[in-house]
Amino acid sequence: MEQLLFWCDLIGIVVFAFSGVLAAGHKQMDLFGAVVLACVTATGGGTLRDMILNVPVFWLQDSHYLWLATATGVVSFYLIRYLQVPMRLLKIADAMGLAVFVVIGTQKVLGLGHSPAIAIVMGVMTGTFGGLIRDILAGDIPLLLRREIYATAALSGAAVLVLLDASGALPGEIVVAIAILVTLGIRLAALRWNLSAPIARFGNHG
Repeated sequence: MEQLLFWCDLIGIVVFAFSGVLAAGHKQMDLFGAVVLACVTATGGGTLRDMILNVPVFWLQDSHYLWLATATGVVSFYLIRYLQVPMRLLKIADAMGLAVFVVIGTQKVLGLGHSPAIAIVMGVMTGTFGGLIRDILAGDIPLLLRREIYATAALSGAAVLVLLDASGALPGEIVVAIAILVTLGIRLAALRWNLSAPIARFGNHG
């Protein structure tokens, strides 16, 4: 189980860092700007989670995460200079990072002995806040605050993990895989069919 979570963590770092570079590329940033976006996207959610929980920040404990994000940022920067990268790929990479980090965050908080509700909140935060910081630095409206089904996908994946974990009916590795697939499936379905959340409307009272 620990090995699976470790590899999921690395995958999340890479795809979120890649999404940060894609965002930088669409804003025509230089290498420094691209690497900054790569790193904050890959580490932002987990950093905030660890600070709130008052535990050692994960990339300060193991600097390999930061180096991986930086290396991904540099490689991706030069890659996208020579390839035509559609904006849709940014959303797909973001969806993959979201799915992995939501589950990683939720599982970590459960492992620390916190309640299921806290685990779900921290899981959603882990998955969404790196992208939130990326979008703000890139001058875009964050995906988290748009009508798109984004936070709903994160919340669903975290809730599925908590419920399956509490049932004890499945091995931990299967629970993690199902939760990742639920989050990713909902987010990709929303992208494929342009699904969006309902918005509040103020009635006209004359």
